[in-house]
Amino acid sequence: MPAADDLLERARAFFSAERVGAPDALTARRLSDIRHFDLAGMQRVAAICAWGSSGSLLLASYLDGLDDVIMLPAYTGCALYAFFDNYRSLPLRDKLLIYPFLDDGHFKFFFQGEHSVTCTEYFAAVNAACEVYRDSPAEFLESRHVFIRLLHVVYSVALGRLPASPRPLIVYQQHAPNEAQARYLAEDFAEVRFIHTVRDPITNCSRLFEQSFKVGGARAAGNVIMVLTTQDAPHVDMESRTLAVRFEDLHLRVGEAMSTVVDWLGLPYRPSLLESTFSGRPWMVTRGATSWSGAQPAQAAPDWRNVSFTDRCLLYSVLYEDFAAWNYRCPTIFRHAPVRILTCLLLLLIPMRMEVILARRALSSRDMRQVGRGLVRFCIGRAQIMLLLAVDLYRRLASGIRVLPLRGSTGPVQTR
Repeated sequence: MPAADDLLERARAFFSAERVGAPDALTARRLSDIRHFDLAGMQRVAAICAWGSSGSLLLASYLDGLDDVIMLPAYTGCALYAFFDNYRSLPLRDKLLIYPFLDDGHFKFFFQGEHSVTCTEYFAAVNAACEVYRDSPAEFLESRHVFIRLLHVVYSVALGRLPASPRPLIVYQQHAPNEAQARYLAEDFAEVRFIHTVRDPITNCSRLFEQSFKVGGARAAGNVIMVLTTQDAPHVDMESRTLAVRFEDLHLRVGEAMSTVVDWLGLPYRPSLLESTFSGRPWMVTRGATSWSGAQPAQAAPDWRNVSFTDRCLLYSVLYEDFAAWNYRCPTIFRHAPVRILTCLLLLLIPMRMEVILARRALSSRDMRQVGRGLVRFCIGRAQIMLLLAVDLYRRLASGIRVLPLRGSTGPVQTR
């Protein structure tokens, strides 16, 4: 993460008197907004997590319009705990001011584009929050849970959206499952719950590979299998606090899926649950020449472009519990342990299509050093994938596995 001095310098320049004007009067008006919140009583959190490429951002956007929910937009909450650990020595006011400057993505969502707040409103909200709590004990002001709560409160006040209750539900943008963050959340919020989005494992493998290649390059195939085999279970000791929601239902049966979610969270159903927004404004998604907001049934269609027939058989055999628990179609023969073991023995040595794609890219280089490095990475990745799949199958057959629990009466999804 950037040095604290660099972030402070950037924040001070951005919140200069010339830019924010004279916010004293605005700060005074925001004091009552800050006092609307019962900071100590805000114990309810819904942490949104994803199993690969499975629509966690879409799920969070459906919750944005509820009148008793506050959240940060899109992915801007993912770094909260890492940020606090790295800058814990800074005063609370400095933490609140510099968090939007952690990287360009944060800055864009906070102060630019369709889902932003104005710098004047944010600066006034931070000042008002520090004024309201200035006489609080130091251990309270510098605690982790106060920073996380107050950042959400400040953003909500800057946005001009006060929740109906002084103890609103915080929708925490976790997205990538993380055991350390789950423990922190359980320590900081007595009523934390985890909602994991899931997807047909075969389509998930194909789409996740495309996403992983953009950031992981030659490591993409191994990263995909690591996610699929290690992130399909609840966080440790959090099973009773965990709900799984299928990606396909978020596009094909939005009303039913969101009704299950809010009922589980103890929130009332509202028509806004059918709308995809952040900060009260439509969340637009663009794929190629097509843009949309909210449910897009075509996105729920199977995608096998990066998965071969042998890959599918391998995924059926290793991830059978996922197919069965989440009601995705899978050949029933794979319910038998001998079939699963035999399938792995026969197919584990065959490179997956993802690996073949990566190998072809490496071999197409005219630089022999690049070719050599590519072949080395291929061999390392091949060993990693074989180990991950073999170990995961052994773990499932030897000791069983508790996958993410799907609740409600959700019918099967056609994946073939």
